[in-house]
Amino acid sequence: MTDLVEITQEYVELKGINPKPVFIAVTRLVETCGSKSVEDYTRKDARVFVESYKDVSRFGKVATTTVRRRLNSLNAVWNYAIYELDLPHRNPFSRIIIKDEGKDATKREPFSTDELRTLYRESLSYGKLRLILPILAETGCRLSEVLGLMKTDVTTEDDLLVIHIRENASRRLKTDNSKRSLPVVSDNAREALERLLEAPNDSPYLFPRYAGGGHLNNTGASATLCKHLKQSYGGKTVHCLRHSFRDRLRDADVPLEAIDQCGGWSSVGGVGTRYGKGYSTRKLAEYLQRVAI
Repeated sequence: MTDLVEITQEYVELKGINPKPVFIAVTRLVETCGSKSVEDYTRKDARVFVESYKDVSRFGKVATTTVRRRLNSLNAVWNYAIYELDLPHRNPFSRIIIKDEGKDATKREPFSTDELRTLYRESLSYGKLRLILPILAETGCRLSEVLGLMKTDVTTEDDLLVIHIRENASRRLKTDNSKRSLPVVSDNAREALERLLEAPNDSPYLFPRYAGGGHLNNTGASATLCKHLKQSYGGKTVHCLRHSFRDRLRDADVPLEAIDQCGGWSSVGGVGTRYGKGYSTRKLAEYLQRVAI
């Protein structure tokens, strides 16, 4: 008998990943299929797990992309358990088909330049968490990357204000490419950063309400920001800022490799793009200046 919660905890600790999404999937599985030993879950249980997301009255509407992420979490846990425990059966959560997967996706338009100007003006006027919005939009960073910034991650180099995206006790990074240094050339983003640095608190983090003590409340911050954006900007979300950033750089004829470096995206330029240190901070500043608002 192998306890599902114990093997899941072991998996997330060894992988060093955020345990929350994995345990959301595990908890849902137990709610729908009952608490069993890892060895006793079957393909039927996997299908029941997927079908449970159709119960809108109980769980609300859930996109098929979210169901796929939950399945991927379970698939990873079982892959780990099968090899570590030398289990004799196949992974019941592997290659599960989700009917009409992706057809319920909603395509959101990126922010226009006029919308961004309005957003920055409102955000700087309102203050608090919304100060993060100009920073996100002018650097292309993920929400968690800026939300988890420490004050020491913001430096001045050769008259450039630079943020350093790196792991700390409260925030891990999504990929190896996520670790990077970015110049902040937009006046709006610089003002937001400076106000956060000058805020009267003793926390080493820029957003102490959401980061600290080994934890990052990315979900809470996302919900607060997205509620405001959806109401005021036609259903757009925080992640739309990142999409808009890439579009703006592309329209400004910034090289693809530089765009990928700025956003921490995996480069599609081939093996050669992984050689060397990449573009200098000064060169990135020149490219970012083309689209700065």
